[in-house]
Amino acid sequence: MRVVSQVSTIVNQEMASAIFTLEAKIVSVSGGKAVVKPTARRVFGDNDEPYEYEAINDVRLLSLVWNGGKSGISGEVKAGDDCLLIAISHTDAQEPDHKTLSACAAITGFSDIAAHTMPDSVGLRLFHAAAFVTLDDDDITIDNGGGAKLVLNGNGITLDAPGGFTVNANTQINGNVGIAGNMSQTGGGGGGGGKATFSGDVDITGTSTAADHNSGGISGKGHKHKENGGGITDAPMA
Repeated sequence: MRVVSQVSTIVNQEMASAIFTLEAKIVSVSGGKAVVKPTARRVFGDNDEPYEYEAINDVRLLSLVWNGGKSGISGEVKAGDDCLLIAISHTDAQEPDHKTLSACAAITGFSDIAAHTMPDSVGLRLFHAAAFVTLDDDDITIDNGGGAKLVLNGNGITLDAPGGFTVNANTQINGNVGIAGNMSQTGGGGGGGGKATFSGDVDITGTSTAADHNSGGISGKGHKHKENGGGITDAPMA
């Protein structure tokens, strides 16, 4: 055998024994590591029988992380989830080791089975069960899957909250406010009544009802005034 052929045979044998990437499934997860079972089977040159890989213990789970771990995307990983098993070369003081399953890590999130499959209809979607967040041109949508939904579209914002919308904060609104339903004011804390103050005119097309109307410091409830004949009227009656 010529030298070139011998070298080629050696290289082919080494490459055949090397592992780079394998499709796999998570068997179990504990303490940030997993037991992973490759789903692919392999046929070696000297044996036509497919070889089924054994489950691999203590496999690191890799995710998208930046900024020294301060930023990233994380999620729950369960048994049965698809992953991509990759062999990683570690190095000692002399030379790197071969790429084998003795040193590997699993990248989760590699699957074509999902509630929202690729390609999607939006630029970016983050989802869990029925809840999702989508980002598209001039549009951001947050939907919790339970009926509450926030849509930022163009220069407008729409909020759907069938169960109610609660704000625990002092609120300043710059602009006009329209209310299609009823409005009530329950007052401050401690059981005391609250107060509504308007700096401009108030137009009321319906009936104004109050325990008392005070105009210029004069009570409408107990007000008495002089009659044209000089007498004093009685207080208004119910």
